[in-house]
Amino acid sequence: MTANEPPLTSPEELAAMMGPAERRLVLLDFDGVLAPIVNRHDHAAPSPGAVAAIEALTERTAVAIVSGRGIADLTERLGELPVGLAGGHGAEIVLADGSPAHLIDPQRLIPTLDTAETALRDVIGDQEGWLIERKSTSLAVHHRLAPPDTVEALLPRVHAILGDRTGDDPGFTVLEGKAVVELRPSAVDKGHAVDFFSDRAPTLDPLVLGDDTTDEDAFRAALARGGDAILVASDPRPTAAPHRLADPPAVTDFLSALSRSRS
Repeated sequence: MTANEPPLTSPEELAAMMGPAERRLVLLDFDGVLAPIVNRHDHAAPSPGAVAAIEALTERTAVAIVSGRGIADLTERLGELPVGLAGGHGAEIVLADGSPAHLIDPQRLIPTLDTAETALRDVIGDQEGWLIERKSTSLAVHHRLAPPDTVEALLPRVHAILGDRTGDDPGFTVLEGKAVVELRPSAVDKGHAVDFFSDRAPTLDPLVLGDDTTDEDAFRAALARGGDAILVASDPRPTAAPHRLADPPAVTDFLSALSRSRS
């Protein structure tokens, strides 16, 4: 699939193009899609009206959140919504009825994540603006608030530490996003999560909304199944997604409009 730079579309116009809601399986990233990007990862919160818009949409069709955050983190920020949840890029999954599922056994990942975390803490220590986030299925290093000189000095060492672990069983990959580098199992990505939820809703066309390079796998998976994809970005960039919304408030407006779309 070739990359393109889609122009902005208004939320209402795009909802009309994507509707009716009953034909869609809606899959949403959290950071940068439902919640604005913030300097501190732990301060993120859904845009005003986003949770209500999701609740309204679930009365019409199936919805899932597919995020790099863990399941517990997503539930804390979104509350108990009747949606599927895929945390750690799909490494941990909870279905809309609350039953758990996994694309990979989290216990197999512990030795590698422990080793990498110890090595990272030895290098980063208490450096200003750096945050090591241990998840049940991955390990992320955030540097959004770090001074540029320490990013220049330490980021190559972070990549080296994480890269040294990619050959560990069951296989890992290093993923770079917006001011974050993450070690996660290579058998798991957001594209696999889209496939997982799509297999359980075969009559629905997947529609993915994402903002980061980590969402490109999800975009491609949805398009391969005859679905659609929307990049959330204020500025154009090369992407597999054919459509673009400006920011999380525009996403909220889009979801609200989609929930009202005619059958």
